[in-house]
Amino acid sequence: MKQLLLSITLILFLLSCKDEPKSAITSKSESKHHLNIPEKGIESLMESNAQKIIEGTDGSVIIMIGNVTRKEADITIKRDDKILDEKMVGENEDISFDYEGNSYNIHVGKIKKPLIGEGKVNLTIK
Repeated sequence: MKQLLLSITLILFLLSCKDEPKSAITSKSESKHHLNIPEKGIESLMESNAQKIIEGTDGSVIIMIGNVTRKEADITIKRDDKILDEKMVGENEDISFDYEGNSYNIHVGKIKKPLIGEGKVNLTIK
């Protein structure tokens, strides 16, 4: 009787300790580096001459806002002192960049430029 209970317990234990399916193992080993951005994205109101650092699994990316006019904002994307992209972007336009094989998009929303003072830009990063 004890031997039968021991055998059943051993079988149940071995069944509960199954290995992960091969597809789960390969997807974990093939995962690439990425930026730490939530699925809904990052929304930010940035002033001219400001920067935002986005941490990643293999270094960070810096989003810099330069001069802001009434219609455009100068946006620079840098990684490790290397400029990935730099251009003047208007309202409701996008600028894209790659990070370790993953593509990211920065959408420029409303641009606010008062007559006196610094301009501001609404950004959404996904």
